[in-house]
Amino acid sequence: MHFVTATAIDLTGHYPVMVEVHLAEADGRAAVILGNAPLIDISEIHGSRLPSPLDLRCEVVGRDDDQTVLIRLRHGVTDREGRDTFRVAAEAVRSEGPDEILERLLLEHHVDPDAVTDVECAWLPFTEFAQTPIDGLAQDDADGVIVRWGRYSWTDRAATLTFTRRLALWQASLVIQFRGFTTLPAGDTGWDLSPPGPARAAALTRIRSAVDDRQGLRELWYARPSGSSVTFRQAD
Repeated sequence: MHFVTATAIDLTGHYPVMVEVHLAEADGRAAVILGNAPLIDISEIHGSRLPSPLDLRCEVVGRDDDQTVLIRLRHGVTDREGRDTFRVAAEAVRSEGPDEILERLLLEHHVDPDAVTDVECAWLPFTEFAQTPIDGLAQDDADGVIVRWGRYSWTDRAATLTFTRRLALWQASLVIQFRGFTTLPAGDTGWDLSPPGPARAAALTRIRSAVDDRQGLRELWYARPSGSSVTFRQAD
């Protein structure tokens, strides 16, 4: 999948926030799009001065030449005329990164990356992400998965449950927070470096099966989260 750069013009309302976006078309027109978060991600522009650049999820469905491509917006986003397909400058389109792939898969499973309400519902798209090929990652590059949990210092305000995929020198994670669990010990499943495919599917099944064997982790897994986020940073 890809992103196309547009311009956020205005924000209105409370959560979910309504955003007005203008998308420059190849013929010089500007398509006017009105959409809600989280289908249009406003996290990078919330509180910033407008107008501001904003990336919209899309797929490239055609290419006229090196300068112009045909894109279709994702998640049912359309302009005021009901259109979801536009010709835009090729330089305005880029491929999605690993964290953005994880966010997209969560959304496709109707899970808000910034407001997970059910761990089990979030685990399924993470397992799909763990199996997704990543552009530029060779088979011999470090690629593994791990699940971590606990309160990592006395200053932590919340317990966390983290699903992570390591990709060479980087790692993409879904971090889920919970209120309470003041006595929860920190722990993890250890890195599993099984390659994507049947071996990784078996590893993910083992990880999920181990949840119910750990009382503190089992209680955390079935509790209602208080918040969540997707992160992308250098690997540990």
